[in-house]
Amino acid sequence: MTVPTDGNGMADSSLVIGGELAQRIVDQVTPSLPYNVNIMDEHGRIIGSADRERVGAMHEGALEALRLRKVVRIRAGSDESGTKPGVNIPLVFDDQVIGVVGVTGEPVDVEPIADVLVLTVELLLRQEQQRDDSRWREAAIRDLISALMNGTVSETRLMAVLRDVGFPLRPPWNITAVIGTPSESVRSMPPASSVRLLRRLHGLPNVVTAEHRGALWILSGSSNAREVAAVLTRIRSTEVSFLIGNAEATTRELNLDAQRLRALLPRAGMLPTVNEIELRNLDTEIAVACQPQELTDDAIGRILKPLSSTLQHTATVFLSESMSISAACLALSVHRNTLIQRLNRIETLTALNLRTFDDAVTMRLTLLAALSRNAEYER
Repeated sequence: MTVPTDGNGMADSSLVIGGELAQRIVDQVTPSLPYNVNIMDEHGRIIGSADRERVGAMHEGALEALRLRKVVRIRAGSDESGTKPGVNIPLVFDDQVIGVVGVTGEPVDVEPIADVLVLTVELLLRQEQQRDDSRWREAAIRDLISALMNGTVSETRLMAVLRDVGFPLRPPWNITAVIGTPSESVRSMPPASSVRLLRRLHGLPNVVTAEHRGALWILSGSSNAREVAAVLTRIRSTEVSFLIGNAEATTRELNLDAQRLRALLPRAGMLPTVNEIELRNLDTEIAVACQPQELTDDAIGRILKPLSSTLQHTATVFLSESMSISAACLALSVHRNTLIQRLNRIETLTALNLRTFDDAVTMRLTLLAALSRNAEYER
C-alpha cells in the first residue's frame, strides 16, 4: 500500500511505495522471469525481493540511481565491489523519485524487463492513489453528514468541505436518505442495492452520495423540487424507499432535516409503508423517535402488553381510519357490535377510550413506538 511522506527527502508530499505492495509485485512477476527482481524505497533500502533474506538491506546500485536520478547500469566485471550486474531504474511518481526497480543480469538483457516493471509499478501506484483519494472523499462526506446530523454545520464550512472533496455545491440544498423496502422489518440498504444505486448516481451534477448508518445519503446543491424528482427517478425501484427533506433548504433547514433523519433511521420500522416519504409529514414519528428508550419501553409495557394481537390490530385500524366506526368495520370485516366490544375491551385493559382524541393520540404514539422497536406484545 502507499503512505504519505512527511515532506522531507526525495518523496516530498507525494507517495512512497510500501513494502507490502512492493513484495506483492515481486511475487507476481518473479515466476515468469529468469532474473532476480528487487524494489527499493526512496532511501535505497530493499523492500521487495525474490530473495526474502535481502529485504531490509541497502542496495548500492539503487543509491546511485537515486543520487543521479537516472538509470544505473552495472555490468559484469565492473569496479563496484560485491555488486551484481544489473539495471536500476528510478521510480518516478508525480515528478518525485520514490524508489528504484532493479533487475539482476546483464543490462542489455534485463533493461527492457526493468522498463516494463517500472511502468507496472507506476500504474499500480496510480491505482492505489486513486483508491486512497476515493476513500478519503467518502470519509470526508460521511464526516460532513455526521456533523449535519448533529446540527453543527455552518454554510461556510459546508461549502468549504464540499469544495475540498471536489464538489463545489451551493444552496439551496436537499438531503434525502434511501433505505430498504417497506416490506422488510429491517430497512437498512442491502449492499448490492447500494452499489447499483451509486452507479446510477455517478456523474450527476450537483450531487454527492455516501453510505452511512445503513442508508444511502444524497446531498444535492442548487436544489429545487424538479431536480430532486429527477434524481429520485434515476434510482427509483421497488427495493428502496426515500426519506425526502426540504427540496429548497437553507443551510439551517438542511441541518434540521439531517437531525430528523438521525432520529428516524434507527427506528425505521415505524415509518409509513410507502416508497416516498417527506420528512415534513413525519412530525409524529420524529416525536416518538426522540423519546428516551426507557419511556418508550414503559409505555409499550403498560398499554400494549395487556392487549392481544387482535386488539392491537383493531386499535391500529381504527386509528388509521380516523376513528370512524363504519370505516373501521369495513376495513376489519367485522360487525359494528364486534368493533364496539373490542374498543370497550381495550378501554377496560388500558383505561384508554380510543373514541376520544387525547386517548387516541396516546395509543397512536404507543403503537408507533412498538413498531420502532419491532416489538410484539402478545398474550
